[in-house]
Amino acid sequence: MSRRTLALLVALPALACAIVGLTHPMRLTEASAEYWRNMHIALIPIFPLIGLAPWLIARRAGVWFGRAGAILGYGFATFYTALDILAGVAGGALVMAGDSEVTGAVFGIGRILANVGVVSLVAGCLVAGVAAFRTAGVAALPGALLATVGAVLVQPGHVYLGLGTVAMVLFAGGFVAMAFAVTRPAPAAAQPA
Repeated sequence: MSRRTLALLVALPALACAIVGLTHPMRLTEASAEYWRNMHIALIPIFPLIGLAPWLIARRAGVWFGRAGAILGYGFATFYTALDILAGVAGGALVMAGDSEVTGAVFGIGRILANVGVVSLVAGCLVAGVAAFRTAGVAALPGALLATVGAVLVQPGHVYLGLGTVAMVLFAGGFVAMAFAVTRPAPAAAQPA
């Protein structure tokens, strides 16, 4: 896989979520419910793709790193998508139907699922960071740090404007930096004198 392709694959899902997040209503109300629901429906096929980034980087250091990155990325993809379906799609639909009293229960379950997803994503970033370090040395550390900080910020920020946007951009930027580090050309062999 080329350097450019790898960078695009690890960055585009998070950047797409950041762009959509610029329009995320800050609160679920009767006025925002339809957009809230529809936005989360639109994000269903995009959000899980964020979980590919740890696998795509980690697998460059070997099969065991790749498997760990894949499992942790899958954990994010499943549990965080469940949050979006419950709190996003169902929450919006309930408010549209005039049943806003039950959104607290839906949001409560969603928060638990989101926590599992974010822990998986943070652990996936750590695995990818260690794998990138094994492959590229210290050149991988800035990207690993940015991606991990971005993953941690997903919990309080989701994709809301502000912190959520920063979280997604840090995550994407960190994985692009790791992609460049693990695909950098090998140093040229010394020329005989």
